[in-house]
Amino acid sequence: MSIKSQKSWNDELSEIIECSIKSASEESLSCDDEDECLARELMNKLTPPVLSKLRRCFKKNKERSKAQDIDKRVEEVMRLAAAEEGIEFAESAPPPEDTLWLDEKGFVASLDKIFGHHKYTTHSHKLFQLLDAFGSGKVWWRQLVGRLVAVGARNTSSRAEVWSPLTHMHLKRLDHCKRETIVKLVSVEREESFCYVVVSRGGRVGVYSGDLRLLHSYEMFYHRGGAHGRVKNRWITDVIYLSDVQYLVLSASDRSLTIYDATTLSHTPLFCITGLPNIPTCMAYSPSLSTGDTSELAFGSERGDVTRLKFLQPRLQFMHMNTPEHINYYFWMELSSAPHTSHCSIARWRRVHARSVRRIKYSGTWLLTCSHDAVASLRLRHVPGKMDDYVFKVLRGISCFHTVPSLHMVAAGGCDGTVRLWQPGTTAAFATLTTPTNNAILDIVIVAAQEILIAYCNNCTVHIWDIYEECLLQSIKIKFPFLGVLGKKVEFGTYCIHAGPVRKEPEESTSDIPDIPLSRRASSVYQGSTGGLMLQLNLDDLEGKRKLEDESEYIRYNRAELLFTACDYVCTIAISKIQGEVLNPPADTLRVRRPSAWDLPDCSNVSASASSTMSIPRRSLVPTPQLLSPSTAEYPQTDLETLLENAGLQGILEKDFVLMQGLKNDLNRKLAEIEANKAMMNAVTMGAPYLALKMYEPSQVEPVDEMSDKYKRIMKLFPGSSVTGTPTGSEKSTPRNNKNQRL
Repeated sequence: MSIKSQKSWNDELSEIIECSIKSASEESLSCDDEDECLARELMNKLTPPVLSKLRRCFKKNKERSKAQDIDKRVEEVMRLAAAEEGIEFAESAPPPEDTLWLDEKGFVASLDKIFGHHKYTTHSHKLFQLLDAFGSGKVWWRQLVGRLVAVGARNTSSRAEVWSPLTHMHLKRLDHCKRETIVKLVSVEREESFCYVVVSRGGRVGVYSGDLRLLHSYEMFYHRGGAHGRVKNRWITDVIYLSDVQYLVLSASDRSLTIYDATTLSHTPLFCITGLPNIPTCMAYSPSLSTGDTSELAFGSERGDVTRLKFLQPRLQFMHMNTPEHINYYFWMELSSAPHTSHCSIARWRRVHARSVRRIKYSGTWLLTCSHDAVASLRLRHVPGKMDDYVFKVLRGISCFHTVPSLHMVAAGGCDGTVRLWQPGTTAAFATLTTPTNNAILDIVIVAAQEILIAYCNNCTVHIWDIYEECLLQSIKIKFPFLGVLGKKVEFGTYCIHAGPVRKEPEESTSDIPDIPLSRRASSVYQGSTGGLMLQLNLDDLEGKRKLEDESEYIRYNRAELLFTACDYVCTIAISKIQGEVLNPPADTLRVRRPSAWDLPDCSNVSASASSTMSIPRRSLVPTPQLLSPSTAEYPQTDLETLLENAGLQGILEKDFVLMQGLKNDLNRKLAEIEANKAMMNAVTMGAPYLALKMYEPSQVEPVDEMSDKYKRIMKLFPGSSVTGTPTGSEKSTPRNNKNQRL
């Protein structure tokens, strides 16, 4: 929509709002007739969001009949002839400015599409017949606006007038980063606990509670040596959390993917995949819905490629594991061969973008990627490959995007400081929102529950728009302490806007409101607080199988606070009223190992009372210090002799225990041999290691006669040489023999 058309639309809307209040008491539709009542009911539903969408459906009238053209030409000829004789005619009336019209079929179809159902189809027909009093078959936009002003159906204010400015703001510096830039805040959400995993660019990882209290921190190691020291010229590019298996995946600039077990606060490294073809810049994950389903990890590269790593049975065994005690290192090329092929498969899309991939995200069966590429700025690709790609082009590319599948809308921001709204299936943006300062947009978020869109610019300014009225509601300047410091470079991470913590609902409200995530499915329409349309919950649809991406993306940012990051600071802004308390982080801080027979008390009576022990509930574990071993913390310390006796290993510490048990391998004998060979190792310290080698007697060589007999037996198997001479004809046929005969 151009600036001129937007200005005219705002003037029309303000005229409707001003005149509706004055004329509401003067003029009103008589509800005596049933048709007028239906039309009045539909006009009450024409709120500013509906009118904004309906105006886009009206098209310009470009039809001109031949008769009108002929009359116009004749009029011009007569005017010129009269002017020559000194006669002047009055000027003709100017053409009407309003050229927007719709026929009855298009008018009804547009309203049905906006509301999402056919509930007001009859109302639309009655309203069209009421507006088209002469039966011309067309309804003009000016007629609809005039009817709304006369009836006074619009009596609510715009969103900008009722918007209350956001003022609550809290700044906090994360000490574990050591002045390194925050790459991303990952929300680890479970039913009973919540915590943040904050990763800095240099590989420092910190686990924080919902109110940003540091609980645990560690440093990521990059190389096979296992050293935890700082590594130069390597940095973290992206971090994601795998909700179905509770793993944490970190991608680094050394072309590696490191997978951590995040079930507890102290994360444990499990896998490290090195030797990727290119540097992974961003990642996305599509989780599995049940035990037998597959999951998929996709990551974009600096070369514009997209690689999909599909896990066949992630909840049973995520990847092949050589040892559970240490981290498992694999090369990227190893994943294409056994035994990894039974756990995962690899697919690669080359040159999806001409430049590096900036963002990647799963949306149902579609995979969205964006780049600074001017030819393919935003691409929607069907993962099964049964549909063509949707490609959006922007001159300077796209830096970030966000989509909510239930809204059928994609919001994208770029370096030009403009937010563009698309609908999948179209190639042009239906709305363009420009920031006041035209600064580059770093991150963008759609809060569907509050019908707002939030953009974060590189000048540390937050802009808030209404997604239906497409008007700027507020701009907030975040005053970080490092702004204005001489020599300080302001840096931003891969993601800058993060969802707030999960809070417990008050007990009074939870009894009245069912614990059902909000949805925007087209079930029924109700009027919002500012006159906007809201789609009501459909309980029948919620009882069925839901789409995980749709629901999770809708409620992901439906929080009371939003977090904005820059350098090593986090700013918390409350976008709604804060209610309830933040969920507690996980209580256990250690990864409990599997108990062995040495740790189980009364091991001899387990088989006899197996059925009775199964009904005994496991006692809860108390938090233990990190320096205390899990076995000692979980089970009480008892006498060693008692443990050996319960395990049936009496006398294991005796000298002749192996001989008494009748075993072949004697551990004490091997220890004695090592002690005896210790004297020979002194030669190594003296600089003569060859003297410490054990000498062996040479093996006896077999007699020569036996070797000759074997040779004769073997030669009998081969036939004798041929004694047949060469035919004389062949000698005469050779060129050399012919030459000799001539000489």
